[in-house]
Amino acid sequence: MGKPISETFQRIYKLYASDLSITEIERLVKRDAPGIYDYYLREAQKVDQQKNPVERTIRLVGNLFEAFLRKLSPSRRLFYSLILFLFIYSVVGASWFWAIGSFVLLNVLLAFELADKLIAKDELEVARDIQMNLMPQQPPAHPNFEISSYCEAAREVGGDYFDFIHPKSEKGVSYVMVGDVSGKGMAAALHMVQVQALLHSLIEQYDSPKAVLQALNKQVKPIFNSRCFFTINLAKLTNDNSLRFCRAGHMPLLIYRAATDDCETITPNGLGIGLHNGKFDECLAEVEVGTHPGDVLCFFTDGIVETMNAQKVEFGEQRFQEALCANAHKSAQDIQTAILSELAHFRGAASANDDLTLVIMKAR
Repeated sequence: MGKPISETFQRIYKLYASDLSITEIERLVKRDAPGIYDYYLREAQKVDQQKNPVERTIRLVGNLFEAFLRKLSPSRRLFYSLILFLFIYSVVGASWFWAIGSFVLLNVLLAFELADKLIAKDELEVARDIQMNLMPQQPPAHPNFEISSYCEAAREVGGDYFDFIHPKSEKGVSYVMVGDVSGKGMAAALHMVQVQALLHSLIEQYDSPKAVLQALNKQVKPIFNSRCFFTINLAKLTNDNSLRFCRAGHMPLLIYRAATDDCETITPNGLGIGLHNGKFDECLAEVEVGTHPGDVLCFFTDGIVETMNAQKVEFGEQRFQEALCANAHKSAQDIQTAILSELAHFRGAASANDDLTLVIMKAR
């Protein structure tokens, strides 16, 4: 008799504790719960701040509950409300048979919602694998630069993009690019795939970053809606230690100079691609950037510097530059690892609020 009971308790313990960790509990409390609250708060009706605190709190709770109900399908919304009413009525009236029955039905509805979520998550994971496979799995070998790269989506799929393209029309030439489609999630990911296909085609047709981006802007405008745009840093590498660089509304190119042990930013003029009211061609500038052995170039998206911790403080460009300077003597891969480690330590249990992309190039 004692053995079956002991085995039952062991199974229950393993069910709840085998894959549980302090980190996961912290993530639930510090990241998931605030994230879900913010999600429903965005959907809920605004509460009049002039009302007294008690009434304001009651209205807020009611609005959040209504926002939750609206996320359910009409049939589930109806059954959930009826079953919840039955459960509360049964508990108040001490009718435990109906209370237990309604509790079971609530969990059945929860199981339906969970199954839908898991099916959607599986499909998104397939989409994520496809998206990641469209980007380089390994950085290319280059005679003058040691290269390392990293990309992480805030959701299952994202709008960040990086690539290394070697045009067949020009021997010994490579293009490095890091871009960011506005927004996150599936819509941004689909636009990213469209941009990638266009870039591979246009780089074979034009011989300068500026000409490529001007042509890309013309191609993208009919595809993107008025609220969507794309920013990119595009650099053309040849067999010397210099590069031709264009920036279309993207983050600056960050360079560590070994000679001065300091960082500088390269920010040529340029507007985002696909903006319908912008004078793109007139504003776009192309510059030449020279490097010397030991210099480190960082191409990145805004998710790096805009990463927030639990206190809503951004990582910022200053911390990014300090992390680069402190590790610039290392290899490109080790520099990348150190920066990402510093970023993860700063973020803690807070959720990722944007996609992260980082390409490190160290001059030989």
